[in-house]
Amino acid sequence: MQDIDSKYSLSQTPVNAKNYLLLFLIWPFLACITAIANYRNKNAKAVVYLFLIYYGLTFVIANEWIDASRYAITLRQNAALPFSDIFKIIGGIYATETSVDIVEPLISFLISRFSTDHKVLFGAYSALFAVFYLKSMDLVLDQTKSPLRLNSLIHLFFFASILPVTSINGFRMWTAAWIFFYGAYHVIALHNPKYFVLSLSACFVHFSFLSANAILIVYYFAGNRNFIYFPLVLISFIVPRLLGPFLQSLFGVLGHGALKARVDMYTAQDVILMRQENYDQLAWFMRLGSDLVLYYLLVAITIIKITKRGSITSTSEKNLYSFLLLFLAFVNFSMTIPSFGGRFLLVFFLFAVFYLLLYFTKNDSDRISPITLIGLFPMILYTAITFRQGSETMNAWIFSPLFGIPWCVPGLTVFDILFR
Repeated sequence: MQDIDSKYSLSQTPVNAKNYLLLFLIWPFLACITAIANYRNKNAKAVVYLFLIYYGLTFVIANEWIDASRYAITLRQNAALPFSDIFKIIGGIYATETSVDIVEPLISFLISRFSTDHKVLFGAYSALFAVFYLKSMDLVLDQTKSPLRLNSLIHLFFFASILPVTSINGFRMWTAAWIFFYGAYHVIALHNPKYFVLSLSACFVHFSFLSANAILIVYYFAGNRNFIYFPLVLISFIVPRLLGPFLQSLFGVLGHGALKARVDMYTAQDVILMRQENYDQLAWFMRLGSDLVLYYLLVAITIIKITKRGSITSTSEKNLYSFLLLFLAFVNFSMTIPSFGGRFLLVFFLFAVFYLLLYFTKNDSDRISPITLIGLFPMILYTAITFRQGSETMNAWIFSPLFGIPWCVPGLTVFDILFR
């Protein structure tokens, strides 16, 4: 792996592990920032990983309506169950009355054997989330052989901000998203079928990735059939608007037993209407954030394909572009069920931003690119919205000096400080 320009450095400067540990105990957040600045160093990566776990161990649940509150309630309920019930969770993979996504119930059940504190549970969640989050960051850096300059760093920061550690509020979906991204990229770019094991394992975290893996399997066997995928994308922007109710009913017949019940949670008409009402009540900028990012990515990728065709020459880049077309069509058809398609739109963002990163690492400079300039506002707005949402569970004391302070004082969220 090549060194990075000193001007925009993710340095490989060696730092003694003991020094990092001492700094982490004195000031965990400062240790994390220092580690990010030296991220290519092995010890630095370990510090970033520890800080992400620390984030989970200080997680604040101040709103009973969020997913995290339900996880905490389930943890306390699991504590009253006998240990033999663990076999019901494991056996759920094969049973008709349960679904395949057993990872979260299994973690919750095991944690409940010795603690009912939600902070311990979310520490475990963040430990698993961070593995694939950081592996995906490593994947980006491993693929970018050229020095990281301004445009590459902007998109790398945004890539990391699409689904940050604050996403463990919805642990199942977003952990599965990073697992799927990491596994699917190896299947797409390297055509390595061994990574199907990893991408398919995302289904054990969230059942909905059965559909994403179906798309991945179609791509693996169909290959780069852009003459099919491109018209399909165009159709996907039109047909779902005309045949929305029919497509909703079509999705609704999928699965059986508990899996069917999970599907109904997305496809039931009253659920769709309720989610649409909740969406309409959001502030305009929160409704606009993902839409603007989508438009930016579509414009940016189109500009690159039309005017910079000679810059995208490797097989992995061509494979990724073809998969993006097929996956975008899947997302658009899924948008007839907003809570389903909207989630996979963020997975599309991961692959699309990675595609831009591959371009910029070979065609970057110290001046901001017109392509990046187009995307600055959408990326800043989306990142601000993500921060605002995450601030409701982000313990403000995590930024203070001295390890462990958040456990010794009453919970105070960043939201309480900045937005109340």
